[in-house]
Amino acid sequence: REFLDEHLAGRTVDRVLPLAVSVLKTYDPPLTALEGQPTGPVARHGKFLDLRIGGLHLVTHLARAGWLRWQDALPAQPPRPGKGPLALRLVLDDGAGFDLTEAGTQKRLAVYVVHDPQEVPGIARLGPDPLAAGFDRDAFAALL
Repeated sequence: REFLDEHLAGRTVDRVLPLAVSVLKTYDPPLTALEGQPTGPVARHGKFLDLRIGGLHLVTHLARAGWLRWQDALPAQPPRPGKGPLALRLVLDDGAGFDLTEAGTQKRLAVYVVHDPQEVPGIARLGPDPLAAGFDRDAFAALL
């Protein structure tokens, strides 16, 4: 999370290229709504990664075989869909960005574009986060 916070700060999304439609779990707002929007802070909700982009959130769950691969200079040519493990590419205004890939055969990588992270079913079901700053003995005792 910290790596992405540092590398996304002050940048704008140029384009988002979906290469495996199966990873997209939402259709409204569309991925194109992220284009031209400034990047914001990155958060974690359990195993979900939440990238604030403009007034939206790009939320991903990498599942068991998913990877986020950062590149300071992505290739200029868009990749061809269906070739290899590449599922989604996010390109920033300076040519840097990342690829979401899934090496496994089960294809459980998930990408959501939402107004609020609570719209993602897996996040909405989460309980208290024991790694949160406000989670202490008193908070734990109150849950019991």
